[in-house]
Amino acid sequence: MDPSTTGPLGGGDFFPNTRWSVIQTAADPDSPERTASLEDLARIYWRPVYAYFRRKWGKANEEAKDLTQTFFVALTEKQFLDGLSPKKGRFRSYIMAALDNFARYDHRHESRKKRGGGLPKISLDKLEGFEPATDGSPEEVFLREWARTVMGEALRELERECRESENSHGWEIFRMRDIDPPAGEEISYEELARRFGVKVTDVTNYLFRLRKKLRELVLNRVRDTVTDEREAEGEMRDLFGEPSGGGTPR
Repeated sequence: MDPSTTGPLGGGDFFPNTRWSVIQTAADPDSPERTASLEDLARIYWRPVYAYFRRKWGKANEEAKDLTQTFFVALTEKQFLDGLSPKKGRFRSYIMAALDNFARYDHRHESRKKRGGGLPKISLDKLEGFEPATDGSPEEVFLREWARTVMGEALRELERECRESENSHGWEIFRMRDIDPPAGEEISYEELARRFGVKVTDVTNYLFRLRKKLRELVLNRVRDTVTDEREAEGEMRDLFGEPSGGGTPR
């Protein structure tokens, strides 16, 4: 195991710095996974990146889209990788600093040339119709969208796991109670039990297990972007207002 890409974690486990290694893979012109790595970064982080360009740098809609599009290609350029190291801070902080660097200089021409030289245009169709909130500082908006990105990824994985394990009842109960309650109102355990034909104790058990599992999935993603448990706890507090050992992030 390469010690440069892992960090210690209590109990003899390791923090695999996957987001850092994804950038490094995307920057390797000989890597067969280069394009997939670049598209993975864009797919996951387009919302906070676009929001930051809109709010901090005051870019118009179309220009912010163009900057978002080319930013991920620019991440593979040498000047963005010089001094890149997980030891220098959280992945989120690195991305924000890279965004400022990118916005200060017009890298779009060079990035377009690079796309024409083998890197495809990254699809950002989901940007259509999305605009960041106008309340809070640009940094707060970025953090908010980053947290939504982390949570959204975790929720999609949780739903997939529930469907695959034939626990669709559990997922729907969890979704209606915690994620998307009808008419925006909290639905009671008794009502959920009635709707799904189960006992109230079943509802309690479903919610307990899935809330715990969601926290694990969120924490795994946070650990994926830091180097140790202390940083993971700090990131959880920043993103969700809770330490990593707390309750389910909401």
